[in-house]
Amino acid sequence: MLKHKTSVLFVDNTGSEKKTILIPTLILLKWKRYLLMIVAIFSLLIGLLGFSIYSQTRNYYHSAYNEKLLHSKQIIRAIDLDKAKKSFQSINQSMKRINTFMEKRGLSDFKLKNAGGPEEFEMMQVNEMYEFYAEHILEMENFIENIPLGVPHDGEKTSGFGYRYNPFGGMNVESHAGIDFRGNVGEPVKSTARGKVIFAGEKGGYGNCVIIKHANNFETLYGHLSEISVKENQSVEVGEAIGKLGNTGRSTGPHLHYEIIYNGDKVNPEDYLNL
Repeated sequence: MLKHKTSVLFVDNTGSEKKTILIPTLILLKWKRYLLMIVAIFSLLIGLLGFSIYSQTRNYYHSAYNEKLLHSKQIIRAIDLDKAKKSFQSINQSMKRINTFMEKRGLSDFKLKNAGGPEEFEMMQVNEMYEFYAEHILEMENFIENIPLGVPHDGEKTSGFGYRYNPFGGMNVESHAGIDFRGNVGEPVKSTARGKVIFAGEKGGYGNCVIIKHANNFETLYGHLSEISVKENQSVEVGEAIGKLGNTGRSTGPHLHYEIIYNGDKVNPEDYLNL
């Protein structure tokens, strides 16, 4: 049927150019039907392509969801809820002990606020509990770094805080406002808290001396140093060497004299050597 063709003459607007093409007669007579067939085939192809894309996308997200679900189940199985509760309760007790330590030393104004989380919680609350404790542990870390805790030197303690007999002889009693650590000349002396140096130089019977001002109205004093390693207005960190043990000033032998001043009063450093 397509052998029967019809000539179609195309003429431009001027009539000067003409072009003839042969089109199967059947197509001319039934062009609407063929057009509908083409549109239908094209639509079918578009539909198949869309369905293919949808199927692949659905499978991808379904697979990703299943992987995340499996991972979540593995995490849940790996978490021992009872063990997690015991761990959090242990942290609670540690935080309470630190607060008690602060209260005994007159630091109730600076103790950790809202310490201690809920005693009971569900699996879905583990992340919230973690964030709660992470926040408070960071608060604890920042707080403790500004409190003079521990020893500035590892030597033996030879003289405590309070009254003692005059070490230079005689039977008279004198007040000793700190504690002494025996050592060898040149051994490092370290800051017991973060702070700023407010004095570095010779200070009467203390000899070569460093005084550091800390947060919360604390100061620490380090006396009889052989060398001073810091300058006034210098910031220091916990454990940073601020000088070397010596025998300068009113001293009977190489040692470090260490004082803690709180709110302007000299307090017993023994109370701050251990939590």
